[in-house]
Amino acid sequence: MYKKIGTICLIAGMVLMGCGNKAQTAANSTEAENTDGNVREIHYFSSRSASDDTMVTLQEITDKYNEQGGNIKLVIDSNADRTSYDQKLRTMIAGGQMPDMFDLDATPYATELGEQGMLTDMDAFLDEIGEKDSYIPLALNYGRTSDGKLYTLPLELSTEMIWYNVDMFKDAGIEAPKTLDELLEDCKVLKEKGYTAFGIGGGDGWPLLRLLATYPFRMTGNEYLNKLSLGEAKMSDEPGIKAATFMSEIGQYFQPGFSTTDVATGLNLFLSGKSAMYPTGTWELNYFTDKNRPEGLNVDYFYMPTIKDGKTNANDYWAFGGIGLAVNPKSFDDQYKDYLTFIVKNYSPAYFAHEHLAPQKVDMSDSSGFDPLFLKVMEDTNNIGSTAARPWDVVLNEDVIATINDNLPGLCMGEETTDDFIKAVDEALEANK
Repeated sequence: MYKKIGTICLIAGMVLMGCGNKAQTAANSTEAENTDGNVREIHYFSSRSASDDTMVTLQEITDKYNEQGGNIKLVIDSNADRTSYDQKLRTMIAGGQMPDMFDLDATPYATELGEQGMLTDMDAFLDEIGEKDSYIPLALNYGRTSDGKLYTLPLELSTEMIWYNVDMFKDAGIEAPKTLDELLEDCKVLKEKGYTAFGIGGGDGWPLLRLLATYPFRMTGNEYLNKLSLGEAKMSDEPGIKAATFMSEIGQYFQPGFSTTDVATGLNLFLSGKSAMYPTGTWELNYFTDKNRPEGLNVDYFYMPTIKDGKTNANDYWAFGGIGLAVNPKSFDDQYKDYLTFIVKNYSPAYFAHEHLAPQKVDMSDSSGFDPLFLKVMEDTNNIGSTAARPWDVVLNEDVIATINDNLPGLCMGEETTDDFIKAVDEALEANK
């Protein structure tokens, strides 16, 4: 696994590009100027918001492509509600209206589409244009399905951490936890001091799933999760019991109403000083930099805590390529291929200029224009471990995830016992073998 991301991700000769037009959903487009007026439209259905820097960067690169003689109009339909996005995408594909490009995780659904020949083989494409080695393996391989196929291109390299309010921790006389037991103890102390320990977007599902996955990952790496997906393990096995017990304990430290709180609200609780901790990833790093963080807010972060006698190390945690970019093979002609090749060759430096970790190896000899916090996070990736945690909502069957999401808030609130939670998940696993 690639361990020297930080070293290679040091960039030279980079000019910070303009942020472009951050318009609302479906209004974003970049139109080519050319002599014959023959503009090719590429429709991109995205699960990211229109103002997301991945979208901004793609528009920048499209502009650059057109300035060099291209004739592409990139039309972005943005649906940032992930549940709604997934439902709409499936409806579109089932109705024979697959977009030219769209966001897709390496889920069982992606495997199904790939087996039907409905997705472009990105291994073959990258080999054809000679760009596979330009990608950081950790980012690229995250997009591989369970059978090893690659149907998407990463638009980011993300790590996840838990941010904490340094002043609240200092007032409570505690330090950033190194173990899960210490995390629970810190939460207890913070609550006794009158602080809300966690501001968490429980209504969006994935933040709770991340916490649920920590004990099994520390105990077995991704082995337990993989066995769950294959029907070879149960929630009632020891890693699952540990996970459920942990969630029943930590849930009492979440903010009131967490089960209906979205991620944006959880972020605002933390930034406004109303919670001591907030779990997120580097895609939200800009909110914590010196120039953007609220005045007087003193923050730091820690990565996934460990457990005693665990299988994974402290430098093994959440690190991946994020949701990938899939391409409709029916519209992937030579003109489209030329455009996507240009994106692959130019995207990462432009995305990095927005102070985000990029999915490809970028060269940087001058770091003077970057925020110290961004450089600190980037340096962390220089020592990242060889085992990255896989998200449960990418690996497991969607019906199983739906059952977990339906029952997990109740477990955290003490309204559902660990036995009842485990039983519900096991029944879903059995029904979806």
